Amino acid sequence: MSLDTLANVKTRLGISTSADDSLLGLLQDSADAWVAGYCERDFAGGTFTEYHPGATAFLFLRNYPVTGVTSVKADAGYGFGASTLVPATAYVLHTERGVIQSLAGAFLPVPAPAVAPWGYGPRNVEVVYATATSAVPADVKEAYALLVGHWYRHVKTQIASGFQDVIQQTFGDTTSIFSKDQLAGLPVPDEVRRLLAPYRAPAI
Repeated sequence: MSLDTLANVKTRLGISTSADDSLLGLLQDSADAWVAGYCERDFAGGTFTEYHPGATAFLFLRNYPVTGVTSVKADAGYGFGASTLVPATAYVLHTERGVIQSLAGAFLPVPAPAVAPWGYGPRNVEVVYATATSAVPADVKEAYALLVGHWYRHVKTQIASGFQDVIQQTFGDTTSIFSKDQLAGLPVPDEVRRLLAPYRAPAI
């Protein structure tokens, strides 16, 4: 699911014709993947299944805000059958930040020397949860449209320059000057990164 509709992206970019709809649709696919990778989150929402280490009392979900948790299962054998279900009364969900906190210590305590807890029991806690759909923040949609527009201008500039690495062309009395950045297609505009900065997953 795209972060925004083609119609909304075109409105934000001031594009009023349908001549380049196919191109814009392809660029939306690329922008969806870029934003998800940059922020390490899926803003489109839905149901997700994730696996976390068990030797800790905190599970940091990739996507948030969380609308509900279907199940938390802890299993050192990685089977995740019905008997491994962690009762909802044994943990607290911090919905806005997507954190599940155990009320009884580590989800799967592991006797081990004093090293980082995520070094034990990799992927032995399974979490199924959901986030809201159709709830992409407005500033994320703006960054998304700006990114699509940046790549769109790159393609149009390349077409206008005949796919040649030139920064200026003169035909008769008309001179066209092309931006080096638009010819190269890089970098991603700082405004895109600035708008997405509050939504990036923190590095741990």
